[in-house]
Amino acid sequence: MAAPLRDVRDDWARDLELLVLQPTPFCNLDCSYCYLPNRDDKRRMSMAELDAIVAAVVAGGFARPELSLVWHAGEPLVVGKAWYEEAFAVVRRHLPKGTTVRHQFQTNAVLLDPSWCELVKRHEVSIGVSVDGPAFLHDAKRKTRDGRGTHAKVMRGVQHLRDAGIPFHAICVLGLESLEHPDAVFDFFLELGATQVGFNVEEIEASNATSSLSAARAPLALRAFWRRILERQAAADTFLRIREVEGVMDAVRSPVFGAVTGTSQNQAGRILTVGWDGAFTTWSPELLGIVHPTLGSLALGASLRGGLDDGAKRRLAIFQDEIDRGVAACRQTCKYFDFCIGGAPSNKLGEHGRFDVTETMYCRLTEHAVVDVVLEALDAALPR
Repeated sequence: MAAPLRDVRDDWARDLELLVLQPTPFCNLDCSYCYLPNRDDKRRMSMAELDAIVAAVVAGGFARPELSLVWHAGEPLVVGKAWYEEAFAVVRRHLPKGTTVRHQFQTNAVLLDPSWCELVKRHEVSIGVSVDGPAFLHDAKRKTRDGRGTHAKVMRGVQHLRDAGIPFHAICVLGLESLEHPDAVFDFFLELGATQVGFNVEEIEASNATSSLSAARAPLALRAFWRRILERQAAADTFLRIREVEGVMDAVRSPVFGAVTGTSQNQAGRILTVGWDGAFTTWSPELLGIVHPTLGSLALGASLRGGLDDGAKRRLAIFQDEIDRGVAACRQTCKYFDFCIGGAPSNKLGEHGRFDVTETMYCRLTEHAVVDVVLEALDAALPR
């Protein structure tokens, strides 16, 4: 007999760490590895919808004294500066006195100009720039909708950030060709001026059903890539902060290493993602917009108004139960569990079609490869 589903409380998002809002599903680029299912849709979130969303978050007691709010999915800048001036005012109007909101844009940077930089500085918005390294790598995947490379436009946007003195971090997607050029990739990011670079792999999730890293030689090539990146990092006169390396080191240093049971992506309520139309979900933000052949829509409901109805509570419990079974299986079978803590539901669903599974290609090419290489480097550095 199956175990009964957990009871979902009305304060299900009381541990909210991150609010992700999608002002529009539209993106002005056509990247070959994009996972967004509706990136041609130019509709945008209305101020009335945003007002209702923020009011519901506050009324539910989900807003912490410091609220991280990421504007994401499509390209957030396409809705324009005037839209954000009004949106930021809506957010401020609802937040309790003493609450600090930290807005973040993850952008392809092609629309950045001095007026955008003025808005970013005035509202203290954190900026992440998506750029895949030098032009010959970046332009192969990140193209305009008429097929042209975007590297030059991105670098113009980055220069505007530099000129305005705005710090930014970078995210680079690694494909199979990138792994053959670790020195070119490292040199590019060493000169870019970002506060940190994070390396994502081409993932199989949502609308992206293939990856160049499915090739049989990819795991060995990725380890060789990381070994060279760490060699370059150790030898460089200027220190390049790398998200994945810092993640492994932070885990090892943590006093609760080995005792953590879940992450913000596999525990309901820690991330709340709301689409332009008010539809919402939790767990991995990439799940919003997916319609699964068995599970149906991964949205928990069409609106946060009034909290979770009985149907949304049941869907949340069903999804969380399947996610929990996958995390439990990872704990029992995977030696890397204390680093990845059960993985991301979006990758499990994208690669296996369900949540209650264990290892994914994403696991092997991120957690496994990076942990092995970083620990090898630490071991080599220890006195004998």
